[in-house]
Amino acid sequence: MTGKRIAAGLLASAITFGLAAPANAQGAQHRPCDRQCLIDTGEAVLKAMVDGNPKVDPISPDLRYTENGQELKTPDGLWRTLTKALPYRLRVADPETGMIGIFSTMEENGAPLILSTRIKVRDRIVTEIETTVARNDSSFQGGGAAMDPKPLDLKERAAFTSTLKAEEKSPRWKMVEIANGYFRALENNNGRDHVPPFAGDCHRIENGVMTTNRPLTAGQPRGAGNMPCAEAFGLGYYHDDTRLRGMRFLAVDEDRGLVFVNGFFDHDAAIRRYNLTNGKEVVVTKTAPWTWMISEVFQIKSGQISQVEAVLLAVPYGMKSNWDNGWKMPSYQEEREQNAQ
Repeated sequence: MTGKRIAAGLLASAITFGLAAPANAQGAQHRPCDRQCLIDTGEAVLKAMVDGNPKVDPISPDLRYTENGQELKTPDGLWRTLTKALPYRLRVADPETGMIGIFSTMEENGAPLILSTRIKVRDRIVTEIETTVARNDSSFQGGGAAMDPKPLDLKERAAFTSTLKAEEKSPRWKMVEIANGYFRALENNNGRDHVPPFAGDCHRIENGVMTTNRPLTAGQPRGAGNMPCAEAFGLGYYHDDTRLRGMRFLAVDEDRGLVFVNGFFDHDAAIRRYNLTNGKEVVVTKTAPWTWMISEVFQIKSGQISQVEAVLLAVPYGMKSNWDNGWKMPSYQEEREQNAQ
């Protein structure tokens, strides 16, 4: 997709979902919710979930709630099983859209989990809650990925909470474009096309585990998880991420440079091996098709991707979202497949 088509897609999404309009133009909210209001509301929602009580302010009696892509009536699912809220939080609050995305750590019947929660607030009432849950079990390990079985050593990163200087900020449409460029490069990555603008300090954590810049252990061969973001992408790792689709950019915090997005990564398992740009062969060990359901947060600073954090869950191959909101960006692979028909 050309830059003009990307810009056109962003503009269409902005018009459709009101993200380019001032907050007071989005359906006449009589009680707007500023950043602190969204943060306080988010904490009230998490407390209500731990308490198992959806019938409290500010939650609407007509709440729409999904958990790992399944629509549930409350209290069900996590509302019955969460037992404790742990300290970690990563928040992307967007008063312009009335949404807040939160990554948090919790206990479920005594077992740890990482929770992504997207909350929609209208007139200071919570009307939507969308959750993605990564548990420390086979679903947490998703697609056979080698991950630490104790992933909850998450600590607040100053980059996610600091206000950027004026010259470091980008307009929201540009932030979405840069974050979407990450997915554009990741899909069928070959190390040559569409390399994202990574900052020198770029670092990524997925399900509480470092997936870049990870120190080598004795006897371990150096792989993508041990490399800086730009090096791993530039070598052509992740080529077996065959289709990235359903990307919904849901909350943007321009002051802190943060973007919150939900979507899906397909792996069709047809790619069994591929070569990096340095000639090294990568063998794909997963034998069956599978999909990540993903929530991801990017920090965009001075037009570059600085920090990345994600909550991922392995789901049935080809699973689709039951939400239709946010700035929706196309899958380039899907477009190619459709054009080939």
